[in-house]
Amino acid sequence: MSLAALSVCEDDVHKNKPVRRPDEPLREFPTYTLAEAAASLALSERTLFDWYAGANPVLKPSALVKGNILLSFRDLEEAYKIYILRTKHDLSLQYLRIAMTDLRNEYNTEHPLLDSGKDLAVFGKLVRNIPGSGRRPRRSVAVGSPETSTFIPEVVKTWGKRIVSIQGRDQIFPWRYFETDKESRPVSIDPEVMSGRLVLTGTRIPVVVLWGRLKAGETIEAIARDYHLAPKQVRQALIHIDKTLEKVA
Repeated sequence: MSLAALSVCEDDVHKNKPVRRPDEPLREFPTYTLAEAAASLALSERTLFDWYAGANPVLKPSALVKGNILLSFRDLEEAYKIYILRTKHDLSLQYLRIAMTDLRNEYNTEHPLLDSGKDLAVFGKLVRNIPGSGRRPRRSVAVGSPETSTFIPEVVKTWGKRIVSIQGRDQIFPWRYFETDKESRPVSIDPEVMSGRLVLTGTRIPVVVLWGRLKAGETIEAIARDYHLAPKQVRQALIHIDKTLEKVA
């Protein structure tokens, strides 16, 4: 992924970003460009563009500024859920387009992966959990498929350890290698911390600041000393946004 957009702060999109209203929740405020969102989530900018503005988009952005897409934290959360469904659960994009249409109709919302509560799980397909009523048992029904198969309602942790509710608000712990490394949480995104910028987990240190210092010629060890961090913390955070650093970090 190219990180050039991380150092470009004076383009038209940034200049024309909307101003947040005092009563507007931080998680709903459109503040990320596609490039910023892609870098934070370690996704391809082209992939995000296709999901939001391709020939048959699967997601709906919070805002358009002069034809440019702006995303909110809620958008990032939903996009990361699509990514997890694609990579961890091997659901095709064609299937997810159909499933998302079904879910939008079912829940009457443009963002069903966010507004469906804890009703969704994965049993080979994305399924909707239906609570029991009276003598009718709880059941799970597939969405996005002409099949009407039902599934036993064991709990399946769809999002794993990557999207977590802490103290009443959602946080994203993206990690480039989450498929093989299930435990590491080197970076995080929280709308209440540094306006939702990608930071080293447990700190208010933006990863892009560390990346800028590295590109200026400083070593990972020197950067870690300045922030009283372990070099491994800095190395993982930088590799997350710039995979090419694996060879030198």
